[in-house]
Amino acid sequence: PAAVIGGASIVVFGLIAVAGARIWLQNNVDLSQNGNLIMVAVTLVLGAGDFALNIAGFTLGGIGTATFGAIILNALLSHRRAKALTDNQVAPQES
Repeated sequence: PAAVIGGASIVVFGLIAVAGARIWLQNNVDLSQNGNLIMVAVTLVLGAGDFALNIAGFTLGGIGTATFGAIILNALLSHRRAKALTDNQVAPQES
């Protein structure tokens, strides 16, 4: 029946989401940093919302869009973080 499949789908997708959150917790991901929070929020919305992207006759589903979105955001935000760290470093003093 459709109700059983719907209920099972809710449980399965919920377990997948919680498993992802557990990975973040085990790896001490700091969600107080805006970059990490944005990356998590965008990928969850793209994946859970089944955001499809159509490019030149090729359709990328929600999970694929979320995956590529996470990769691109990680590259962009990591580059910004690395640049901010190098800009804030103090030059060593000569003795």
